Amino acid sequence: MSAPYPLSEQAPGVPAPLPGFDYPAPRFPGYLLQERTDDLEELMPLARAHVRRRYGRSALGDVRPGDELLIVTFPHQHELVFQAIRQALLEIGVAKVDRIDVTDLGMEVKSYSAAEGWREITDRLPPMIEEGIEFNVAAAALKRFLDDRPGYTGVYAGEAGRSHWKRAAGKRIRNNWVYSTYEDFISRANGIPDEIWRTVDLMVVDAFRDAAEVRITSPEGTDLGWQVTPQQAELWPKGAYISGHILGSTIQGIRFGHPAETFLREAKTLMPTLNGVIGGTSNHTGYFPHASVTIESGMITKIEGGGRYGELWREVVERYRDTHYPGFPYPGWAYFNDASIGTNPKSYRQIETLWNYNDSWTNLPERAQAGVIHFGFGAEHWDQTFLSYAKENKLPTMHFPHVHNLFATYEIRRRSTGEWVKLIDKGRITALDSKRVVRLASSLGGTHHLEYDWIPAVPGINYPGDYHRDYAPDPVSWIRREQNGEFAR
Repeated sequence: MSAPYPLSEQAPGVPAPLPGFDYPAPRFPGYLLQERTDDLEELMPLARAHVRRRYGRSALGDVRPGDELLIVTFPHQHELVFQAIRQALLEIGVAKVDRIDVTDLGMEVKSYSAAEGWREITDRLPPMIEEGIEFNVAAAALKRFLDDRPGYTGVYAGEAGRSHWKRAAGKRIRNNWVYSTYEDFISRANGIPDEIWRTVDLMVVDAFRDAAEVRITSPEGTDLGWQVTPQQAELWPKGAYISGHILGSTIQGIRFGHPAETFLREAKTLMPTLNGVIGGTSNHTGYFPHASVTIESGMITKIEGGGRYGELWREVVERYRDTHYPGFPYPGWAYFNDASIGTNPKSYRQIETLWNYNDSWTNLPERAQAGVIHFGFGAEHWDQTFLSYAKENKLPTMHFPHVHNLFATYEIRRRSTGEWVKLIDKGRITALDSKRVVRLASSLGGTHHLEYDWIPAVPGINYPGDYHRDYAPDPVSWIRREQNGEFAR
């Protein structure tokens, strides 16, 4: 990775902090509040651009003349947005674009709010243990639906988890469907040039090859690290690359890319070195009072705080404390799993749907921003012995509690030189400010592609106030104000 510009030189796209603070100043994506149109033709130029995208989970461009496509939507689907993209697909030679709603798959309509972050546990756990669902209910139902309809050549479904959707619902899954709302449709996160995004992803993954040690810290209370052997540094990148979603956890990258036997062998070596604390107030579903999760030898040993989320999480840890999954070195479910890195500089926290959504992953776009780390927990593997054991014994098969860190610093100690290098610095991926990426962006429209449109205001971190008094006990009250742009300057 080429050396980034020193932050003191204010590289392109790096906002200066407010006086008295060390972290980038808040920003608010005010362009998303633009006046809406109900004219289909007004939307068509952007729809035509979207159907040609080929990178990331928003890409629709892997289409071929004569394709017969199925798009799976949620009840909150914006009708005009769907019609615009459907028309654009037909214009480039797709033979048929059908649509079903998740309710057509037998799912009931539910309403979710980011004020209910605890629902990440209550909505994810029961289907796994009661019905043996490997990923989620919608994917399992979609597989049954597609088994009776072999004609479709491609399917777009879900808002995340591309690999899991393909595993659960079949290889006809082309990508996720991320154009549910008008806000999604006009988001700059779905318009960043493919090659800029891809270059950043590959630079991050390439850095793992020289890692001897990893350390992650954040002002929200995270201080975690582990060691990486030469063998693990070779195995890790083979499973770490998912466009826009880089697996910054060595052991998860090995699990994704290699057989269960390899995972178990490396887990026995790596887990004893994996120790520290993870702190935060958000997950994929929403927000909760500050939680602090202690990790010892790769396992959760203590969860402090978190309100109802923390209570539910502690119950899950205790319930499966003595379970010994095949292919895992210790008894228990409570494994550290992922430290995945978002890489899209234009992503942001939802505005119009944060408090009213029909999918449980209400807060998902937050973790897609470049430099945001989302930590995940729980024993997980795709090995059939593991899955069969979990189903027979009514055990969780997927990781599901998460904690997001928006201002983390992620460092590796290079094996070749011994120096510590920051891949993420105070919430920003340093690859964005490398000469290679700046040069590329300058040739593809300008370095504005590298700027963050959204940086949350968090008291005591990058905005006046006290984190533990004004934010950590009740982040929802603060975020409700922030969603109106109150703290942007």
